[in-house]
Amino acid sequence: MKNENKTKEIKELIAQKVKSLKGDVAYSKIASQCEIHSGKISNIANNRIDCQLSSLIELAKGLRVHPSELFNIDFDFDKYYKELDSTNNLEKNK
Repeated sequence: MKNENKTKEIKELIAQKVKSLKGDVAYSKIASQCEIHSGKISNIANNRIDCQLSSLIELAKGLRVHPSELFNIDFDFDKYYKELDSTNNLEKNK
């Protein structure tokens, strides 16, 4: 279950990043620059839905940022992966 909590945390950080990149720009303006509608953009920014990679690519296009920018979040993946690996090693040694 700890892994699920981290996934939720990462999703929330990405949603916050979308909101930050969006700034004061209306969802409709972003939607006019890509192939997803404003309601879906809002749902992504408010962490209401899981979305496909294609939606994230379109969102990046609408925001006019590199897709990697959506994942440029303040999360220590190295630490997280070490925790996962140590947990997996403990389970294997049981």
